[in-house]
Amino acid sequence: MMKKDKPESLQVWDLPTRLFHWTLLGLVVACWWTATEDGDIDWHMRCGYAVLALLLFRLAWGVLGSTTARFASFVASPRLVFEYLANARKNDITHIGHNPAGGWMVLVLLAMLLAISLTGLFANDDIMSEGPLAHRVSKGMSDLATAWHEHGFHALLALVALHVAAIVFYLVVKRDNLVRPMLTGVKHLPQAGNVPQLHMRSIWLALAIMGGAAGTVWLLTKFA
Repeated sequence: MMKKDKPESLQVWDLPTRLFHWTLLGLVVACWWTATEDGDIDWHMRCGYAVLALLLFRLAWGVLGSTTARFASFVASPRLVFEYLANARKNDITHIGHNPAGGWMVLVLLAMLLAISLTGLFANDDIMSEGPLAHRVSKGMSDLATAWHEHGFHALLALVALHVAAIVFYLVVKRDNLVRPMLTGVKHLPQAGNVPQLHMRSIWLALAIMGGAAGTVWLLTKFA
C-alpha cells in the first residue's frame, strides 16, 4: 500500500486470476439459468463441474500463484479488517491488491461456492437426476445436501449483492475503479517512494494447475 502522490501504473492482477474471475462469474450465471424451469439439468451439472474445477485451481493458485493472488498477501487479521471498515470512508491509503475487507470477501465467496459445488455432488431432484456422489450416501443425507445446495445459492446472491455494493461505493465515494484493473490487470497507483515488486507467475504453471484441477473433477465424477 502507498500514500497518494504522483500516479503510477502497475500490473497488479495476472491473466490467470482475471480469467478465473470472469469465467467464474459467467459459469455462476449459467448454473443459475440452467437450474430454472427453462434450463437443462445436464448442463447445470456440467457448469457445476466447471465451477468446482475453477475453485480447485484458485485454491492452488492462492498458494503457488502471483503475489497479489496469494492468500498470504491479502488475508488480514480480524482487527485490521475492523479498523479498515471503521475508517473506510476517510481512508486514503491505496491497496495494491485486495484491501483487508475485500480479502475476506474473497475467502467467503470462495468458501460459499465450494460448499455449493460439493453439496451439488450429493444432491438429487427426486425425479430422475442426481449428483455423481448421491448414491454414496443415504436418501436423507442426499436430500439434506440438496437443501444446502439450494439455500447456499440464495446466500451466494446476498454475498454478490454486498460485493457489488462495495464496488459501487469505491467507485462513487472513493473514486477508485476496482473493475478496470480486473479487466486490464493494470492499476493506477499513487507513487510513494519505490513501487513494490510483484512477482507474476508463468501462464504455463497456471495451465498445469488448471489441467490438474480439471482432471481431478473428471476422475471424481467419472469413477464415483
